Order: sequence, then C-alpha cells, then structure tokens
Amino acid sequence: MFKLLNFINDFKFLYLFVGLVMLARPAYSIPTSIDELKQTFGALCADYGLEFCAVEPKAGKKVKTAHKFTETEKNILTRLAKQQEQLRLRSLELDRREGQLKTLQEDIQRQVTQLEKLQQEIEDNIEEKKSQDNKQLEKAVAIYSKMAAATAAQSIAKLDRKIAVKILKQMKEKQASLVLSSMGADESASLIEEITRKK
Repeated sequence: MFKLLNFINDFKFLYLFVGLVMLARPAYSIPTSIDELKQTFGALCADYGLEFCAVEPKAGKKVKTAHKFTETEKNILTRLAKQQEQLRLRSLELDRREGQLKTLQEDIQRQVTQLEKLQQEIEDNIEEKKSQDNKQLEKAVAIYSKMAAATAAQSIAKLDRKIAVKILKQMKEKQASLVLSSMGADESASLIEEITRKK
C-alpha cells in the first residue's frame, strides 16, 4: 500500500514538474496536438533520464543525452524525499493516535453504560426500599390503631420522633386524637406541631 502511495506521490511530483517546465516554455513551442504532446512529454522524460516515460524521437531529430542534475536540483530532490518520508511517518503516527482515541472513546462509552446501569439499579433499590418501608409503616399503623389509646400513646412516645409522626399521620384522625390526648400536654403539643408542619 505504501509503495503504491509513494508511486502515486512520485507521479504527482512528476506531473507538477512537467507542468512547470511546460509553462516556462515560450508560447509558440507549446504542443498543439496529442502527438506533439506525447513527443514533448517523452522528450522531457528522456532529458531527465526517466526511461519509463521516454519515447523515441521522430526521425530527423537528434537524441538528447540524459539530464544531469545540478547540485541544487539534487539538494531540492533530497529535501523533497525527506519531507515525503516525514509526511509518511506523520501519517502513520496520526493513524496510530486515531486508533488509540477510538479505543479510549469505546472504553469511556462502556464505563458510561455501566454507570447508567448501576444508577438504574440504585434507583430501583431505593424504590423497593420505599415500598418496603411503606408496607412496614402500614403494618405499624394497623397495630397501633387496634391498641388501647393509653397503651399506644406510651409506646409511640418511646419511638423515634420521625417514625412516631409518620404513624400518627397515617392513623385516622379520631384514633390519632385519642392517642395524643393520652399523652402529656407537652408531648402531644410537640407531636401535633410536627404533624401539621409543612414540608
């Protein structure tokens, strides 16, 4: 593949070079037919020692010797060859980095997918816990509703404040008022304040 690319790049350079040479010629000497163009192009190839595109000159025309490159031309061609090699190496490096970035992007996407899955599991667990807590609360409310008001009042007073408020909120108003009236005035006033407080 690289040989093909180098070959194509050599041809680009060749066509550019030939085009510049053709432009540098006087207008009257620019070829006007396909045959003239082939002969001119072939002669140029022969002048520069490029045998693969050189053609035999027509009869009567003298054969030119192969072009000998000057030191400046050699330096230019050497610099061009070095630049071409540098570009080829840079292209390889860019391809390598692109592959690394693609792998990194795929890894990040995989981690994002795992995090989304984990988040969904956590949310599901939270919902399940809430559901279980609500069921437990309903059971507690049912138990306290069946108790005598004085007994329920003593038991609720010993519970965690938040749980006690939740139970009293879930009870029917008549049952809750009986339980609260069985408590001391300060305790019942404090619980009523928390029950009626807006969140």
